Amino acid sequence: MNIRSLGYLAPLVGAAMGASAALAADTDTVRIGLGLEPTSIDPHFWSGIPNVQMGQNIFDHLIVLEGGKLTPALATSWKTLDDKTWEIKLRPGVKFHDGSPFTADDVVFSFLRVRTAGLKQFAPFSDGKEIKKIDDLTIHITSAKSNPLVPNDFAPYAIVSKKHTPDDGKPDEFNAGKATIGTGPYKFIEWKKGERVLLDANPAYWGEKPKWAKVILQPIPAGPSRVGALLAGQVDIIDYVPTTDIQKLKQNASLTISQAPSTRIIFFFLDQGRDESPYVTLNDGSKYPNPLRDVRVRQAMSKAIDRKAIQERVMDGLSVPASQLIAKEYFGYNPNIPVEVADVEAAKKMMVQAGYPDGFKITLHGPNDRYDNDTQIMEAIAQMLARINIKVDVQAMPSTTYFTQSAKYELSFGMMANSSATGESSFPLRQYLHTYSPGTQFGLTGLSRYQNMRLDPIVEEAVSVIDDAKRLKMFQDIMAIGMRDVAYMPLHYQVNTWAMKKGITYKARSDERTLAVYVGKN
Repeated sequence: MNIRSLGYLAPLVGAAMGASAALAADTDTVRIGLGLEPTSIDPHFWSGIPNVQMGQNIFDHLIVLEGGKLTPALATSWKTLDDKTWEIKLRPGVKFHDGSPFTADDVVFSFLRVRTAGLKQFAPFSDGKEIKKIDDLTIHITSAKSNPLVPNDFAPYAIVSKKHTPDDGKPDEFNAGKATIGTGPYKFIEWKKGERVLLDANPAYWGEKPKWAKVILQPIPAGPSRVGALLAGQVDIIDYVPTTDIQKLKQNASLTISQAPSTRIIFFFLDQGRDESPYVTLNDGSKYPNPLRDVRVRQAMSKAIDRKAIQERVMDGLSVPASQLIAKEYFGYNPNIPVEVADVEAAKKMMVQAGYPDGFKITLHGPNDRYDNDTQIMEAIAQMLARINIKVDVQAMPSTTYFTQSAKYELSFGMMANSSATGESSFPLRQYLHTYSPGTQFGLTGLSRYQNMRLDPIVEEAVSVIDDAKRLKMFQDIMAIGMRDVAYMPLHYQVNTWAMKKGITYKARSDERTLAVYVGKN
């Protein structure tokens, strides 16, 4: 163990022995029970919430999204110099955890690194742009076309140290702590996979000062175990409270509950890019043709799903049925797209019209430890699709396995989630409603492989339109077309819930992130 982490030893041993009284006495340490463990400490490895929220404890972004609004962070201001060029001014006097200065060199390095690091999920925010250092506190970003969304594109990813980060784009030295030198509110001490991440406060932090001298982040994937750890006093706060436990915890006078609707949508992808999809067969076992390529089949599947029933019976009322791939709080939301109303008879007629009166067989893949009631949702979906003769085999698995397979485009029908990292709808439009286009910023993470060649040039034009009113109308029209085609199948937004012992505070976040810097005490 790193010698600097010895200060954590007493509370950790106390937790292991169930010595909650000893833990409670340590008022400088907060213990956070996380439902999700990061796959890497490298903040550019993956854009999923477990990685992003971990990274935000240690690293800063140029610009952050708070309540759907762009807020200065390492960047203090940004402005257009012309239709294609943005100037971004950087915060002076910021130091990395080792005392070295933060400069434009680190921004340029990070901007280029996201194109090669990890799963390349941040690459679309950098691709299609050129970056130039003007001086230590000024950069210019130039796009081939006008780009009103450059500040939004900088919000998703963290700034790493050029001095400490290897050029190979691999996460190993971050996971070991060698490259984990950020400018954020907490310093990285140790990651013991499956057990804990240890952080120390950064006393020289430029922003809101950390409230805790030490932070222990404990991954506890099983919901009942997470609740049990809170009730036993082994942790001070937990996230992703199981829906079945919320009412019980609300009645506990020693605890506090904090809730907020999520801006992240739970949805399903449907493989439309292959004539033979790997997990779809006709009833006789043949694989051709892929029925998911027929819009009538996709429309029938969506119409067979009773989102209201899932809200009431599976989610205990703690979800909001969704009509599209963006939350209503975000620029580009189309209020004229209705939530699909279940109609089994109409769905059956669509299946007959498409030539599949007897249905087909398909495997629905998804995580069993990532979204609220994920396995139960998939089982409910399977039962609903059975009513239109689609025979669904549900394969729920650990999220690390599932996301690895889905990222390789190995699946046919899967459960996913999206919360626009840019705070508006350009990301889902570019990634999900544009044809998969390697080497560009379009369609790279769209697992449905939806294709509408007439829509592609409209998407490309829309993201470069300067006029807000015109861009809004184009975004809304694109979303309407994509949802009519059932490019993806929206389900619902979760209600995010945290539970904590009295004396601990946390304001529920719509982005679902659990950030140590915002865990308070009173």
